[in-house]
Amino acid sequence: MSYVTVAKKYTPESVKRLVARFRKLFIYHNYDSSQYWKKRAADPDQAAVLWTNQEYNSLYRQDQQTILEPYFKQLVPQASVLDIGCGIGVVASMITRMNPTLKVDAVDFPEMIAVATTKNAGVQINYIACEAENYYSEQPYSLILSSGCYSAIRDISKLEQSLHYASEMLATNGLLIMIDPFHRWNYLARAKYGSQDVINYFSGKGLVLEKKSGILFWPFREWLANSDYTGEHLKKRYLLGEKLLALLGKHFWADYKVLVFRKI
Repeated sequence: MSYVTVAKKYTPESVKRLVARFRKLFIYHNYDSSQYWKKRAADPDQAAVLWTNQEYNSLYRQDQQTILEPYFKQLVPQASVLDIGCGIGVVASMITRMNPTLKVDAVDFPEMIAVATTKNAGVQINYIACEAENYYSEQPYSLILSSGCYSAIRDISKLEQSLHYASEMLATNGLLIMIDPFHRWNYLARAKYGSQDVINYFSGKGLVLEKKSGILFWPFREWLANSDYTGEHLKKRYLLGEKLLALLGKHFWADYKVLVFRKI
């Protein structure tokens, strides 16, 4: 390997990323997550809510739809759905394609909602500008979805307040679905709140766990989500990661935990 190749490989930016990852192993950096996500709204396309590799984001969305579709298709016409932390409206729009008869309330910061109403408007979608931890509706929902929202609330008191509101807003026999990176390990944690913490919290709220799984093999997600891989090179590595996840344990090794609760 030539000196030039080495110099290009280890640029100051790559060194910064390496140091940042090393620090994450030992130090949990708490910050104002609200301000962080408000700024992210200005990032291009799905990088506003996911990662910089847009093709990777699309692969994840395809698998996310596969997980969600059976639940949304079984809902009765005109059922009310809450997409909490809807971001720029990608999932809210996905929901209406899966079942056009549903009424979707989609909640997020004003900065995200401004983008969502422009890029992902729909007659069945009611966009609402509000923080997730402060949103409450007297209208019961047949299904509440958190797609990476609750785990992003780093203030645990606010996180649990949002979980409490979810349990209150969910209709009897309704479903609460989370596809969320819940972790206690410094390296992966947004909020230091694991999936077992979520399960324990809802056990006293009349919610019963129906499914516990996961998506995105975390070592490969770390490797690929912000990489320059594209096309078949990216897809092969993504699919290999999900095969390894299935072999090693679909929940423990997943970056995004899949939790489905039913209100009894």
